[in-house]
Amino acid sequence: MANTFTLLLALILLITIIQPMLSVQPYDQTLCTTPTPPLYGSTYTCNSINKTCKTYVVYRPHVNQTVSYIAKLYNVNESQLNSTSHLEYREVLVPIVCSCPDSSSRVVVNYTNDNSYSDLDIACQVYQGMVKPYVLAMQNANLHETVVVSVPIKCACVNLSDETIGTKYLVTYPVMESDTVDVIAQKFGVTPGSILEVNGLGPKETIFGGTTLLVPTRGPPVLNLDHVVVTGPSSQDIIPVSGIMKPGMENRFSFFLIIFASISLLGVVLFLIFLKWKCRYDEPPPLSVTGSDLKRVSPDFLDDMSKLKHSITNFSFDELKLATHEFSVSSSIGKSVYRGLISNDIFVAIEDMDSIESGHHVVNILTTINHFNVVKLEGCCFETNQAYLVFEFAENGSLRDCLQDSNTRKQLTWEKRLKIAFDLAEGLHYIHHCTKPTYVHRNISSENVLITEDWRAKITGFKFATPVVYIAGVDFDSGDWTDSLIIEKKDCLAPGYPVDVYAYGVVLLELLSAKEAGIGRKWLDCVEFLADGEVLGGSTECLEKFKTFMDVDLEGEYGLGDAMCLALLAKCCIQDDPQVRPTMNDVLKTLSRIL
Repeated sequence: MANTFTLLLALILLITIIQPMLSVQPYDQTLCTTPTPPLYGSTYTCNSINKTCKTYVVYRPHVNQTVSYIAKLYNVNESQLNSTSHLEYREVLVPIVCSCPDSSSRVVVNYTNDNSYSDLDIACQVYQGMVKPYVLAMQNANLHETVVVSVPIKCACVNLSDETIGTKYLVTYPVMESDTVDVIAQKFGVTPGSILEVNGLGPKETIFGGTTLLVPTRGPPVLNLDHVVVTGPSSQDIIPVSGIMKPGMENRFSFFLIIFASISLLGVVLFLIFLKWKCRYDEPPPLSVTGSDLKRVSPDFLDDMSKLKHSITNFSFDELKLATHEFSVSSSIGKSVYRGLISNDIFVAIEDMDSIESGHHVVNILTTINHFNVVKLEGCCFETNQAYLVFEFAENGSLRDCLQDSNTRKQLTWEKRLKIAFDLAEGLHYIHHCTKPTYVHRNISSENVLITEDWRAKITGFKFATPVVYIAGVDFDSGDWTDSLIIEKKDCLAPGYPVDVYAYGVVLLELLSAKEAGIGRKWLDCVEFLADGEVLGGSTECLEKFKTFMDVDLEGEYGLGDAMCLALLAKCCIQDDPQVRPTMNDVLKTLSRIL
């Protein structure tokens, strides 16, 4: 009976973990004017059972704009805006009907482009970043040849998870440069935490002007602007309602702009000279960078930072021969991998790469990314038409080595295995979501997971890693994407990512069972006993099969509920259909609830 109760708790835990994740709409921090599509967030995902819903968007009118103009802009009746307009505060709630014709939710409005504005002008200035230019271009194949433009405005519908906590509407809000989550929450009378949660944001993450946020409300939204200062219509440049400036006005504007820029440049130069003079006499204070200090750092700056490469040591071939005793058998620790001793006291792993090209490929990747759970590249050697890479040394070898050796396997306690699972998920999440460009590893296995002396996991084996590149209108079935993986702009799921997720699920099952990875459907067949009906019913046979599946060297020293959750998570990862596998973001959130 106790075991059945534990199983039910495990299932309930898994459901409560996964269901809220489905309601998260990832925040897209890229500016409206950014030419390259982000990995996610340019549109909101349909995750509601309803195909349509009534909701709202916020429009920030410019000076002299009327309710009639706004109604025409969003194809609604003027009477619908009378009770939601706050022209004196430049905030208007526009009621819309959001629809889900496919994987993205949106409301399509018609805009009469009498002034022949570009997709950038319409998206970022007329509609204030409520649609991205490349999404607008995809909606209108011949944008420059038509007067009536179809504009897909971002919107989202609540799902069952949202309704469970009382959320009735998800309001699309265009962020200004002066906005903070606290200010937005005050406007709508909601908690900052609810905004962070629905947008997938952490408590210290930054929001940027020219982007959009979803605001969850428990009823028809009401703007509380009595004590909120609204500074302007938008952080983006504004196109006047009457059209572009006349040539004479533009010339005068350019003249004053040049004078202003010159004066500003002179001021900056004088300020730098003053700083240089001051630093000669003053000891510089300690540098302290906090989350608040980075609050207004633009994503473009962070993008440029990601392109910086860190330096590595260039070893000679003689140095490597000396470190490995002429690449002796006693120094071999794996296929084409040797343990070497440099500087008399530092052990490293030296890998003989297949070719110069593959060596350069790995160097280019590992010198631009940096994460605790990704193996560190210490140096390289490109001599004698061969490539050798020098990595940090993992004292416990690979995870496969640890699981195969009976003595080491006994040291892999349940707590250590949980931490290894979390480390591997963090490393994969980093290369899937946090690097520029993002990467698909394509070679994740227990052999390519290194275990350090303190039982932490690091990903290695980047020889087949591939950057993800955005290319519009490419046929995935053509096979013409061997050098880099591609994402068609309308697709939410990138080709290749599910490959890493599947491999993660296999490694997770190896951690649980200590059994070696199988071929084909072997792993999925092994966990078929975890059928939903059997788990829900607390089947005794299911429980016994699960205990048999688990590594005997754990000697039952593990939480049955946690172990069952991990097994069910692994089963989700190795499903045949890549579309139903979770993302590494989902996996990481699930694990964070278990640990």
